[in-house]
Amino acid sequence: MNRIFNALILTLFISACGSDPSPSGLILDAVPGVDAGNPNSMFMYDNNVIFQLNTPETGSEIWSYDGKNLKILVDVQPGQGHSVPTRFIVFKDQLYFTAVKEPYGRELFVLDGATAKVIKDIGENPSSSNPNGLFVFNDILFFSANDNVLGYELWQFDGKEVSLVSDINDDSGSSNPGGFAELNGKMYFYAEKAGFGTELFRYDNGAVEMVSDLNPGPSGSRPQEITRLGNTLYFYAYTPELGTELWSYDGVALSNVADLHPGGESSAPRGLKVVGDRLLFAANAPASGVELYSMLEGQSPELVTEIWPGERGSEPEQPFVYGNKLLFSADDGTHGPELWSWTAEAGASMISDIDEGSLGSYPNAFLAYDDTWVYFSARTQQYGIEAWRTNGIVTEMLADLWPGSDGSSPSDFNRVKNQVCFSAQDGTHGRELFCYTHDEITPAFSR
Repeated sequence: MNRIFNALILTLFISACGSDPSPSGLILDAVPGVDAGNPNSMFMYDNNVIFQLNTPETGSEIWSYDGKNLKILVDVQPGQGHSVPTRFIVFKDQLYFTAVKEPYGRELFVLDGATAKVIKDIGENPSSSNPNGLFVFNDILFFSANDNVLGYELWQFDGKEVSLVSDINDDSGSSNPGGFAELNGKMYFYAEKAGFGTELFRYDNGAVEMVSDLNPGPSGSRPQEITRLGNTLYFYAYTPELGTELWSYDGVALSNVADLHPGGESSAPRGLKVVGDRLLFAANAPASGVELYSMLEGQSPELVTEIWPGERGSEPEQPFVYGNKLLFSADDGTHGPELWSWTAEAGASMISDIDEGSLGSYPNAFLAYDDTWVYFSARTQQYGIEAWRTNGIVTEMLADLWPGSDGSSPSDFNRVKNQVCFSAQDGTHGRELFCYTHDEITPAFSR
């Protein structure tokens, strides 16, 4: 096995280097033929893009690409077994992630040189604790995990020891903490507690307490998308009187920001994003349907514009913050879901009608390359779903990777040095890793 493994690494090194210092296109057919290496969970670490990749020799493990060389970082589950690493995060300058390894199941690991060390067998083998929601606060790594006794509760790791923070939902019931955010030196999150449902909680110097029983009773207010703007937390939550609406918390008082859909009907705010000094989100109001709203801290939200006039609404989706801009997909009733942008100075405008006609291109999976260019995935009737980029003036397709109307369905965009990398399928090799040098791209199509 070692001989085979060493031969594989040498092959990968040669295939990635070759005579071209900057490989372009398919980097590696990790699983030969139409089967897929399925690179995913791309994450920047130590100036390299790291990701999960499956090969016949190693199974699904952590790989690294530096713009020239492709290599495996560590075989967590040795041999052909799959550790399926994901949820990467940097803590105290080291790479942490969750992975599956016998006999532990899925637990929290740290990359230590060429090895992966389990931090603690929280779930006690062979059960998994499945750590999730990893969040660094006050130089401590917090997360939700299941010790298979108390259920999913709040845990912490200070770099030396792992410990339970609080059994929020007593006994074996899970509190499922998540949505972590920081405000004024305290950590906030949602969690479920028996008799109260899911509500907003606070962690402060080792103590955990419920901020408010916003919706009394066992169903809770179910706060989501906890987002900080200045000295205020914003989130959406449910009460029987107002439905699901936007709420705020300034560290003292919890307030309903606006009842955009009056009465018990919900405006269902979603996609909360901070752009400069403003909070932007989509919400549903009776007269305008689902449209984009903007607000300053402590003030009332204002409708940006009716992109699709009338009760239907433009359904803004896929919000992406890019400097002082918000990019998103919206439907004006004529072009279908297309690429739009918003700035405080210019408001909302369509960048490009990528798929001419009324069907729309459904742009998504955005990546900011620099201060000018953004890469993303979009669909056209002629080319299918392919990789695109825009600078706000020119919008162009990188390559027709899978000729015809099917498309390569690119995802997991990331940048390494002067290259843009993503996962895609070209109809011949299955879903694999593709990379293109930004300055050397000859677009296949432009709008």
